[in-house]
Amino acid sequence: MQRHLGSGFGVFEPAEHGPGLPAAYLYRRRQLHAAQVTAYFHWNQELSRVDLPNGETIRVGYNLVLWNQGPATARDVHVAVRTPSGDAVELAALEADEFPLRRLDAGGRYPIQFAPVSADFRSGDRRPVARRFDVLLAWADGNGKHEHVVPLRRGQARI
Repeated sequence: MQRHLGSGFGVFEPAEHGPGLPAAYLYRRRQLHAAQVTAYFHWNQELSRVDLPNGETIRVGYNLVLWNQGPATARDVHVAVRTPSGDAVELAALEADEFPLRRLDAGGRYPIQFAPVSADFRSGDRRPVARRFDVLLAWADGNGKHEHVVPLRRGQARI
């Protein structure tokens, strides 16, 4: 005899297992409630203009894109950019209250102009020159809180 678990997905539990749920059911349930947030650099064909806090204007060609690849909504999404040595990288295109994002739906993408504030990251023509960064992501979903570090390298590539 089988009884329906009431999940709406037609999942049944054999009655001989009693109240315990099979491991496959628990695994599938965790997958359905999981957000999977990642980040990547996107090269724009045209440079975009970014005004720095000191009044200087720079032109950037990259967006840092946050992407939720999971089937569930990510809540309270935090992002921080660091150099490989761990130094914080402040991005000029971010407003003070922009993060944490309240939600990033399944399949959702959130682009941020990649314009480091510090002159250490720019060449004489005011374009960003540093290539390697670590993006620290944190979010919550139906399975709890998560953190993920994505090492990124700027550079045009065909995939």
